[in-house]
Amino acid sequence: MSQIPMHYHTAYSWTGDGEGGDIAIDEHATLPVGSPHSHDRFSPEHLLVVAAETCLANYVLVIAGMSQLEIKDYRSTAEGELIQEGKIGYRFKRILIRPELTVAAGKEEQGQRILEKSHKLCLIARSLNCPVDMEPTVKAAAD
Repeated sequence: MSQIPMHYHTAYSWTGDGEGGDIAIDEHATLPVGSPHSHDRFSPEHLLVVAAETCLANYVLVIAGMSQLEIKDYRSTAEGELIQEGKIGYRFKRILIRPELTVAAGKEEQGQRILEKSHKLCLIARSLNCPVDMEPTVKAAAD
């Protein structure tokens, strides 16, 4: 395990064109960012929703591995609901993640427990100021 506290560093650079910018994160490929109206760039709103969705998936995969539960398939969808709050401005009202976990027949209950535990432990969800809800589906793999 890495030393705590951990630190995450990013660097934003405006492209000089409208609302476009690039995010540099260590040695990773540059991430093109922009407004929610940019069709060729990722918006902060999308990145926030995908951060919660990916965080849940990571916890599911880690906890399943520690629990020796073989994951046959994992996929999810997520949506964030943005509202305008009076004169204050916009904020996320809710993020909803719909994970779909496929496990071996007879392991569905264990899969459900792992999803619930992962949801409670998810760092991103616990750090946000809006509810992050989950509507899970656990299926048995076809033989």
